[in-house]
Amino acid sequence: MLGGLAAGLNQQDDLSVVATAGSVAQAVTELAQQPIDVALVDIRLPDGSGLELMTSRQADGRDVAWIVLSSFENPQYLRAAFKLGAAGYLLKTAPLNDLAAAIRKVAAGGIAFDAAQLAAIRSSDDLHLTMRERTIVRALLTGCSNDEIAAELGVARKTVEANLTRLFARFEVAGRTELALRADRDRWLDMPG
Repeated sequence: MLGGLAAGLNQQDDLSVVATAGSVAQAVTELAQQPIDVALVDIRLPDGSGLELMTSRQADGRDVAWIVLSSFENPQYLRAAFKLGAAGYLLKTAPLNDLAAAIRKVAAGGIAFDAAQLAAIRSSDDLHLTMRERTIVRALLTGCSNDEIAAELGVARKTVEANLTRLFARFEVAGRTELALRADRDRWLDMPG
């Protein structure tokens, strides 16, 4: 897909693909070697997350406009990308003309989030997990009991149960298993805290 996408974008008169990378490590190398105006980044890469790449690149002071190109349009991914400074978010199934238009818009200083995505970002504040909630969810995913989670956190079992009850209500799930399945499916722990 990467080669085909690059070839399609290179056919646009006013766009030029200067580098491609299939991993975070390759992207870091490419970004360090040359100035890049707009970077398309996937959330899931073989050696990490494109969101981690965005975070690491902010520290070096270079001005890169990011467009997240992903198979997943879940509110948590949208929110994380937006919080990290992405200028746009498109699905991999977007037509090439839409992607080219988004690149042009972002290169000119605009944003490429549609109205529905912006509404999802605004309404997704309930998806943010606190550090304690992240620890509890991580422990659930590894099969820990409430007693084990309490010992890890240094709190009473009742505190863990209260946190779980709030998580069940907030995410509208029936119990631990459904919460763990949803957290795994939607990759909650892949998102920055």
